[in-house]
Amino acid sequence: MRLVHVLSLLSAAIMAVALTPQHARCADSDAATALVIKAEGGRFQPSQLQVTANQPFQVQVTSVETTPIEFESFELRRERVVKPGETITVNMPALSPGTYKFFDDFHRDTPEGAIVAR
Repeated sequence: MRLVHVLSLLSAAIMAVALTPQHARCADSDAATALVIKAEGGRFQPSQLQVTANQPFQVQVTSVETTPIEFESFELRRERVVKPGETITVNMPALSPGTYKFFDDFHRDTPEGAIVAR
């Protein structure tokens, strides 16, 4: 009788793990690294970000400008409008080693920035 009870509990535990969504089990190991960029005074600060190659990450872009900006990168295929005083999060894929430029498409005189994956 005791063996039946133990097997029943073990079976229930295995089923609970099997039915738990994969993303719930791996949430901590898949957490993306968040980097911060601020658009202020017609510049991106910092103008260059370094990331670990082959790992996804996030970029949080905050605008302290008085007009909207557009965080854009042709190479990364990202384009996001950021309103004054707003912070947005841009999810980035795992990048191969290299340099990926970004710019403010609404203010083309703003110096470009870069994300460097190493």
